[in-house]
Amino acid sequence: MVMKVLYAIGSRFGGSGFGTTAYYGARALYTRAMLQRLLCGTYRPSEIPSALIRAFGLPDQVLRKLATYDPTHWVAHLQTVLFDAWAARRLEAADILLVWYKCGLRSMQRAKAMGMVTVGQWGNVHPRQQYQILADEFIRWGLRRRMPRAVLARAVAEIEGADYLICPTEQARDSFRAHGVPAPKLITVLNGVDLERFRPAAEHGPRPFRVLFVGQIGFRKGVPYLLQAWQRLGWRDAELWLAGNVDAELRPLLSRFAQLPGLRLLGYVADPLPLYQSADVFAFPSLLEGSAKVGFEALAAGLPCVVTPNAGSVVRDGVEGLVVPWRDASTLAAALERMRSNQRERHAMSEAARLRAMEFPWERHGEFLVNAVRALRPADK
Repeated sequence: MVMKVLYAIGSRFGGSGFGTTAYYGARALYTRAMLQRLLCGTYRPSEIPSALIRAFGLPDQVLRKLATYDPTHWVAHLQTVLFDAWAARRLEAADILLVWYKCGLRSMQRAKAMGMVTVGQWGNVHPRQQYQILADEFIRWGLRRRMPRAVLARAVAEIEGADYLICPTEQARDSFRAHGVPAPKLITVLNGVDLERFRPAAEHGPRPFRVLFVGQIGFRKGVPYLLQAWQRLGWRDAELWLAGNVDAELRPLLSRFAQLPGLRLLGYVADPLPLYQSADVFAFPSLLEGSAKVGFEALAAGLPCVVTPNAGSVVRDGVEGLVVPWRDASTLAAALERMRSNQRERHAMSEAARLRAMEFPWERHGEFLVNAVRALRPADK
């Protein structure tokens, strides 16, 4: 019997971040005739027929845009609640509801009443761990954390209500177990990368030594520590490029580092491939992460990486890059200095990076997801 799946993501399907992961997962289900309906905020056209897609549309676009300017996080919370209510009203008979995190509380409740197995797909560590790390981080920097408690309460209720949870790494899975989620409820499905699109540059022209960061520029990604490390290094003949939207919470702090030599704030970059291909090192000192796709992209482009254990990366220390302690600007600076001063080691890591990325094509992600779904049965509830 072919399992029929309703797939829901309260964001732009096929867009950046989780939208990309969702695309490859849903595509794998579609090619095996398992995708019955896709519910999303908005979507980018793909091989999945529009007849199978229902989109929340303009309200979703407006709210997600407004959320980028809202340090209180209430707008983002409102967007997830409204999407969930919209999606719950559009459920139809199926075997499984698979819904991305924070957007499925009411949907899963209704799906269970309709006899479906409910699966929550999580892109990060347990929300209690997220909340505590970020609360501590704000205290460190003398700022006030304004995350509504309702966001955490809703996320925890969603976790408790789901039949199964998909985690992007074993580290993320362990965080859920540490917070009391039973092991049989947890499934690990690793992320991937488009190996055809993300490739090393054919050649490098003359340019300064360049360190690249790609992602949301905020506290969660450890950007303040990267800026501190750059300040410690004091290089005037090198560049630090930060590509991504700046979190509203970080903007006051970012002004302290605005005059650092070589620092360039690029804003959101739709196609980061040229950035990867023009850099020497990828720095990603995240404090908490599921499994950021930028880490896979950097490896595929042949970039040695400097990451933390919290970055959800598949980088192995001393092989494809260096793994440094989180919240440690001094060690991060030393790692960047080592990368710059040892060109032979950097080139060896570059070759190893591409080989490592080849172990994680998106097709593998799709196979893992399909096999996980096939293993679920209504009787498992």
